[in-house]
Amino acid sequence: MNRTNSGLTTSLSYRLGSGIAASLLLAGSFLAGCTGEKPFARVNGQPISRDEYVKMLERQQVTIPGTQQQMTAERFVLDTLVSQKIILAEASKVSALPTDEDVNRVYDLRKKLFEQQFPGKSFEDTLKEQGSTPEEIKSDVKNQMALTNIYAKKMKVGDDEIKKQWDVMKGQFGLPARVQLRLILTAPNSPDFDAAKKMVDSKTDFNEIAKKINPPQLKATAGLMPQTTPMTSINAQYQNKVQQNPEGYVFGPVDLPLAQNTPPFKAWVKIEKKLPPYVVSFEEAYPAVREQVVNQKLQMPENAKVRSELMATKLQASFEPSDPEYAAVWTNIKKGAEDAGLAKDSAAAPAAAVPGAAAPITPPAAGAP
Repeated sequence: MNRTNSGLTTSLSYRLGSGIAASLLLAGSFLAGCTGEKPFARVNGQPISRDEYVKMLERQQVTIPGTQQQMTAERFVLDTLVSQKIILAEASKVSALPTDEDVNRVYDLRKKLFEQQFPGKSFEDTLKEQGSTPEEIKSDVKNQMALTNIYAKKMKVGDDEIKKQWDVMKGQFGLPARVQLRLILTAPNSPDFDAAKKMVDSKTDFNEIAKKINPPQLKATAGLMPQTTPMTSINAQYQNKVQQNPEGYVFGPVDLPLAQNTPPFKAWVKIEKKLPPYVVSFEEAYPAVREQVVNQKLQMPENAKVRSELMATKLQASFEPSDPEYAAVWTNIKKGAEDAGLAKDSAAAPAAAVPGAAAPITPPAAGAP
């Protein structure tokens, strides 16, 4: 799932994927007052100081999703934290704060979609592995919803518009019929191919073979593909085999192309689990569809003022860091926004300054909630 760039904030969606935001926020706490006395870490006994870690992080360039823009990690964190404070304060002023129930509904749907796409994998455990928590995700959801709510109020987005958008895009939500596969993958005419064929023919347990004969990544999972595959995405040659046979059915060896202009690998395939379509109702999808409507309206020239007003509120905010160095960072953030025309009441404001499209319930990318 993705981060959004509203022009007001660079990070309002949930923190996942590479786990970089968790590191950035950790660095933010270091920046607030680190002494450098205690090593951040040791490598073969050699210390890495907190100062080394923070300075390296500060030099990293962060690409802002939805744009070609980049900024340093320190600016990314500072811009995000200030933006969140402004958004929540403005939402409170206009009675647009999302309720805990609203936030939990979006969070629960993300969890359901993830666990439908990655059978047997826990959403919370995956968050932990990637350095995040449910509370952090819910905080990001709340900020994004608050931003959408502010814009929706200012532009008078009504339920009729949202229902009309749903009728157009409802097929994009939820998940299609899917299958989870387990593979034994070998190079053709290789010793592994001969060994695998002999074991499969002798009825050796498929999972045991997959633990012994496979590329390293597949050995680690006994050949199990963690993410489900839409039925329609399976090679046309093998769709009928998968669709017409039950869980546990094994077929192969079949040709499995892994790259263009290279000989296909040989694979034995086990149908591990078959899942029916997962349907998302209009009520569940409502926050995402509403965000999409807001997205579209913000790109209209007549609504440039709405976007610019909120950006101006941010740029007028009082920022008083304990470390004077970060006053200069904030000044650079403001100057960058002003130079880009983000706070001007004009139709020339960048089209990228909108909240993300229906990200809240878009199925996640492989390996990320």
